[in-house]
Amino acid sequence: MKSAWGDPLLVTKPEGDPMPTDLQEQIATIVRGFGAEIERGLVEWSQARTPDAFRRAEMAIAKASRWATGMICGVLLKHIVGQPEFQANTAVAARRGGQYRSGGTREVKITLFGGYSVKARVAYLKPDRRRVPGPKRRSGRRGKGGAGLYPALAALGVWFGVTPAVADTICHQMTASDSVRAARQALARQDLDLGHKQSLRIFNSVSRRAVAQRDVWLQQMADSPPATGPLRGKRVVVGVDGGRMRLRVPKLGRRCDKTGHHRYDGPWREPKQLVISVIDDMGKIEQTFRPVYDATLGDCNVLFDMLVGYLKALGVHEARALIIVGDGALWIWDRVDDLVRRIGVDRDRVSEIVDWPHATSTLHDIVKLCANWSAKQRERWLKRAKSRLYVGDIDALGAMIDKLAVGRRAKKVLSHKPYFTRNAHRMQYDTFKEKGLPLGSGIVESAIRQVVNLRMKGAGKFWDERNAQGMLLLRSYLKAGRYDDLFHWTYAAAVPWWPCGREAAPSPLSNG
Repeated sequence: MKSAWGDPLLVTKPEGDPMPTDLQEQIATIVRGFGAEIERGLVEWSQARTPDAFRRAEMAIAKASRWATGMICGVLLKHIVGQPEFQANTAVAARRGGQYRSGGTREVKITLFGGYSVKARVAYLKPDRRRVPGPKRRSGRRGKGGAGLYPALAALGVWFGVTPAVADTICHQMTASDSVRAARQALARQDLDLGHKQSLRIFNSVSRRAVAQRDVWLQQMADSPPATGPLRGKRVVVGVDGGRMRLRVPKLGRRCDKTGHHRYDGPWREPKQLVISVIDDMGKIEQTFRPVYDATLGDCNVLFDMLVGYLKALGVHEARALIIVGDGALWIWDRVDDLVRRIGVDRDRVSEIVDWPHATSTLHDIVKLCANWSAKQRERWLKRAKSRLYVGDIDALGAMIDKLAVGRRAKKVLSHKPYFTRNAHRMQYDTFKEKGLPLGSGIVESAIRQVVNLRMKGAGKFWDERNAQGMLLLRSYLKAGRYDDLFHWTYAAAVPWWPCGREAAPSPLSNG
């Protein structure tokens, strides 16, 4: 017999066979055990008369159901991977690229829901290093060929020793919580606390793979975008901004005598955030389109390269209008023209807006330099300056600033003037208001707070750069309401040699 790929199979089985009786019997035994457990506690639970007693009854029933779920999934998993034709098909498919060769079979321990574990003997493919030049690898080093593969488990999404649902639950909780400790406390209530190291290992492995796959996909979208997308005929708002967090950079030398840990530096780093949203004719955010959040620890060019990939993937060339919002940072506006050219949008459909609160904050900074002024004088000047700013009369505003540039404060006052003169066309706020355009960059400011500040910035928080990049991606998609799409796409894209890798959603932005 031959498989769908034209390769010989060990065993083939006709389609449409009924579920084997032994599998039905095993599941029925588990269900009976669950029923017996419920029956044993029913007398006590039925006597509950207080909130605490009823809560304990609920928790006991939930624990029993998690046990049953894990047991059933374990039986089902062993049944699927125990089929010779499935193992043969997956092994043949994974070896087609020439990257792997047979490594025999191995027993693997797999963790399921409820903390329940099963062991399964499955085929193992080891990296084919026979064509890799150079000396033989040393013990403990995986070499250029990378790690091996359990094809039957990979086809089902079983990576890193856990099932996909368990990995999903752990990664989601680690992303949503404000710390690893808080995540483990929440996971323990679901009998899924696998320990600090293993939980981190699973999260970092999944997130790093997601980052690598996302980078490849964005490059593909930038080079070969789809013909159309969900942004067709929409008014698209793009916001970019930077946050602050601290990295953990190990220092060479002796360990600390007191703690036994390696010393490290904690330099500040600016993660850069992008947001893509859609507004209606009144300037309100359209709820039918889930926003796109993403972030990077790379530089400005990396962020704008990502932005090009996302906008092309969504079909921005067919958008009715493109509105770019941000503060007055030069790294943003110096790259807008190149962005517009690369995504293929007509310049007359593009609007650039400097955030109103940032602009008025600069006016406050200017008036603070007038140390001899009273509070009323400052308030009166600010009121006039804001009125000039709102109507876009930057020349008049510049004249007001010039009048303040006297004496020892002149240099500092005049240092703020270029901010307004170079952004004059981005500060026509009354015109923006009439057109139903946003006056601020609140969409990206909110994203910075949700993605970075509430999870990655705080006293005592230091991040390894690779781990931080993974958290930025998962946290961004979580807060944009796209976490499930990202996780599904990541697991499908990890096995391109298996049909699910080809039939899965083509991008992490599925369903708009």
